[in-house]
Amino acid sequence: MKKYSNEFKVGLFVIICVFGLFYLSYSTGKINLGEGGYRIYAVFEDISGLGEKSPVMVNGLEAGKVDNIDVVYGEGRTRMVLELWIKEGVKIRENPKISIKTLGMMGEKYIQISSRQGEGFIEPGERLEGEPFIDMDELMSNINSLTDEVKKLSQNLNYTVEDNQDEISRLIKNLEATSKNLEEFSADVKRHPWKLLFKTK
Repeated sequence: MKKYSNEFKVGLFVIICVFGLFYLSYSTGKINLGEGGYRIYAVFEDISGLGEKSPVMVNGLEAGKVDNIDVVYGEGRTRMVLELWIKEGVKIRENPKISIKTLGMMGEKYIQISSRQGEGFIEPGERLEGEPFIDMDELMSNINSLTDEVKKLSQNLNYTVEDNQDEISRLIKNLEATSKNLEEFSADVKRHPWKLLFKTK
């Protein structure tokens, strides 16, 4: 049986490790083998759970993915810098709107780039400001809280009306009597306009 030297075994192990690392890099998207493309950067205050490999959509078309996420600690605030890989041939016009969206009921997040009208296109490596993320759960919670407050206000108004029902009824009767008197006075003036000029005894 043929024996292999220790040097051969070590060399074979190193080769296997290199191929293994290469495969992992390719499968996780760090290496885009056989694909061209370019990278741009999007900056957000909050990415709300968005992760690496998340899709990048340009006007609704899947056109890339999130390659890397860095946390940058600046003066007085913390920001997230996303490295976005964009497929070759996909052009994004200047001053695009970049935002984080949620896909379907499962809540998978992705980057949406809305390429606006314009003459020029952004260049590879450009750094762009992202739009604030709108948390739908938080928005619905605020709407529910507002609905509860409106219900409480409505109940308080009902209680106020019930507690002052007699007073409100008297007020309505007085208004009806005043309206009737005004109608009678108006009709009398139409029949006898001279009463406006001479005070009757």
